[in-house]
Amino acid sequence: THLNGPGLYYNYDLRGYMKQVMQNIADAQHENGGIPSTAPEYATFGGEDNPFVHSPEWGCAVVFIPFQYRDFYGDASLIKDYYDVMVRYADYLGTREEEGLLRFGLGDWCDYGGDHQYGGSHHTPVPVVASAHYYMVLTYMTEAAQLMGRKDDAARFQAKSEAVKEAFQKEFFHGVTTDSRGRKTASYSTGSQCANALPLFAGMVPDSCHEAVLNALVDDVRAHGNRLTTGDVGNRYLFQALARDGQDQVVCDLVNHDGVPGYGYQLKFGATSLTELWDPNDGASWNHFMMGQIEEWFYASLAGIRPQPNGKVIIDPRPVDGVDWVKAKWGEFEVEWHRDQTGIDLKVKGPKE
Repeated sequence: THLNGPGLYYNYDLRGYMKQVMQNIADAQHENGGIPSTAPEYATFGGEDNPFVHSPEWGCAVVFIPFQYRDFYGDASLIKDYYDVMVRYADYLGTREEEGLLRFGLGDWCDYGGDHQYGGSHHTPVPVVASAHYYMVLTYMTEAAQLMGRKDDAARFQAKSEAVKEAFQKEFFHGVTTDSRGRKTASYSTGSQCANALPLFAGMVPDSCHEAVLNALVDDVRAHGNRLTTGDVGNRYLFQALARDGQDQVVCDLVNHDGVPGYGYQLKFGATSLTELWDPNDGASWNHFMMGQIEEWFYASLAGIRPQPNGKVIIDPRPVDGVDWVKAKWGEFEVEWHRDQTGIDLKVKGPKE
């Protein structure tokens, strides 16, 4: 829900649907505050320690959804209505801490590369993925508590987020080095695309190291022939970490081809819906929208339609080489641009107010 959330919001009116989703999640919350990986929890996967039962990358939807809802509709009602549920989940994660970090979950599920196309993280350690999501939960909860006027909650969530960030930096950051071209680079953990994209997206990277980590991320994409190595969880963070740092051309290069892994190959294969794995020949589901995160980039970057929490909408298209025209609509906003001999011809329609 939250990983594909923005792409879904751009394509559908989810004001009624997401309210029902949040109620389903709240109803499924366990007595210990944990959120199961599926809600309603029609299927059970074992005991409380089973990562299929509790995985932070899935359970954090209870905190992320209300904020995405607010960001797209300018409506904070889900934060207010489910605040207590969100607090219980954040506190549950606190009970699972080990030295300030989380070390359980499914990680970057189905990350791409090698002979292991299906299953848990292979390129990125689970604690990296789980702890980054924990940090985002705590930063959101700080904001939620401030919105609710809960000063004590805000203070403790803020303090906890800073502690998690410090522990993450201490355990996973390798420091800044200078490459043969004189550029500074720096990586987290294994240096995988997910390991670097997640802290960039989450705002965990110190300002002094930000450019170095971004350089390492772009270098890894280029080293893999403009192919991704992320999975169902890391895909969104890869696309958005690059896009939000002005690297839209790199995102375009990642997806504008017909090889594996890529969306073009699925079209070439004849798929009429997204498949669970990049290569449909590898089996698994042929109707599985988990890799639909690119939709967010289509609307937010190529078309440049970016709704704001205050209800305003920023229109700021970002043309890239390899794309000659874009036409998109969200609500009352329409954006269309195409290249001509003089540059970019842009047309925008919106509400009168």
